[in-house]
Amino acid sequence: MKKNTEHCCMLMEKFATDSRIGTYYSPIFRDYTINLISSSAAQSIYHCPWCGSKLPYCLDNKYEEILKKEYGIDDPYNRKQKKLIPEEFKSDKWWKKRNL
Repeated sequence: MKKNTEHCCMLMEKFATDSRIGTYYSPIFRDYTINLISSSAAQSIYHCPWCGSKLPYCLDNKYEEILKKEYGIDDPYNRKQKKLIPEEFKSDKWWKKRNL
């Protein structure tokens, strides 16, 4: 059931790209989560609930590590430092460029 997409299957493509559904994909961190009902919390998922494929690992720690090492940004969530983040780190370009 594989489709020419960035996601593992057609169902993941559907659910990860539809904002009305509780499955979310973050291209910046390459992270899949399921939002929990009645809460602002989310649960990371490591395998596709529909096809069973192993999902890529989340790059949030790598994101922070590279920003600190290459740009001296030690807290990318701080309002002042957030303004210093290069444009490539606002999308999936940063990890694709580094073949992660």
